[in-house]
Amino acid sequence: MSDSKPPDHQDPVAVIGPGSVGLALAARLALQGHPVTLCGRPGSPPVRTVTLTDQRGVRTVPVDWRDEPDRVRPHPWVVVATKLHQGGAARPWLERLVADDTVVVVAQNGVAHRERIAPHLPAARVAPALVHFNAERHGRDRVELRQDGPGLVVGDDEAGRRARRGLLDGTGLGVQAVADLTTAAWHKLLVNAVANPVTALTNRRVEVFGEPSVRRLARTMLGEAATVARAEGARLPDGAVDDVLAWIDARPAGAGSSMLADRLAGRPMEHDGLLGAVVRRARAHGIEAPVCSAVLALVSALDGAATPGTARVRA
Repeated sequence: MSDSKPPDHQDPVAVIGPGSVGLALAARLALQGHPVTLCGRPGSPPVRTVTLTDQRGVRTVPVDWRDEPDRVRPHPWVVVATKLHQGGAARPWLERLVADDTVVVVAQNGVAHRERIAPHLPAARVAPALVHFNAERHGRDRVELRQDGPGLVVGDDEAGRRARRGLLDGTGLGVQAVADLTTAAWHKLLVNAVANPVTALTNRRVEVFGEPSVRRLARTMLGEAATVARAEGARLPDGAVDDVLAWIDARPAGAGSSMLADRLAGRPMEHDGLLGAVVRRARAHGIEAPVCSAVLALVSALDGAATPGTARVRA
């Protein structure tokens, strides 16, 4: 292992959420010379360096750790990388980090990225970034990054172009701009709403989708989710379900999911923001989604949480 010396100085960046995606982005940004402030939960153990393992080897970079929102100043760039069920944790940071010229990159799963940040700044300064790289955290300050194809997908609009030029293109993650971000976000949600809960429930990695019974389950879930996506305005092709299954099949051997990693670590899982979003939108449109609803109930029980609309049960 060797410490990397960053290139010329770049704009400061605050990264909210020191999970796998947050650590990977923080490391790549620091390697490009951006002074990175990593924002974590109050009282949590500090992260002073991030060790990144990727196709280029193992590199360690310094970061500035903060766990108290009152101790930060506005930044020109903010990356929100919290899990969807941790959305409330970002609010106090955004209140301190955002100024009149701040651009916020929302590197989260799900849909409606701008709506989640809307109370804090105009939509024109919010750049949703769909994360397509695979990142797995090993301890609090180590992360492994795997990538096959574009690692980030952003909208081809004012905020997306500004984020690409000023921040994301330099990460080396491969940024793809799309005109129809709604379709891209729902296509990714189809993957996450199925791959995440199935791997978490079975406690297995993506090879589980090679089993006929699991594949039939996944195909049915994807069909339900695709119907919801089209009702939401996503222009999915007729072969979208097969495309998603092919993408899962192409994952590297041993690839897991964020929900599986959370289950193995004993952390709360992101099921409500992924599969839960599909089930809620299905209900809003009057669409039947019985298999997605059943799987959501199971993974919610596994997580010790209630399904949407029910009370939490305590022992």
